Amino acid sequence: MTDTTRDLIQRMATELDLYRQMARDDCTSTHPFADEARAYLSQPEPEEPTDEELEEFALEHGGGYFNCDCQVEADILTRKHVSNYRAVLARWGK
Repeated sequence: MTDTTRDLIQRMATELDLYRQMARDDCTSTHPFADEARAYLSQPEPEEPTDEELEEFALEHGGGYFNCDCQVEADILTRKHVSNYRAVLARWGK
């Protein structure tokens, strides 16, 4: 999750608390959804896969090049797959 997304969730939780406190005239009251959002934000971010894990994934899912004429070409093509997988993860999730 991006920092801006985390910041947005935090700001929304703060606003929920503010409106709840105004509605109840209670400065200590928190909204259950705000508490849930903060609990979600307190969880550690998932770690991104390593290049080695992505290479293994590529080999397991048809990204390996076993019939190339030379190992250098196979390595270049495998790294290209790893780069593509990393781009997909950056756009659509981890």
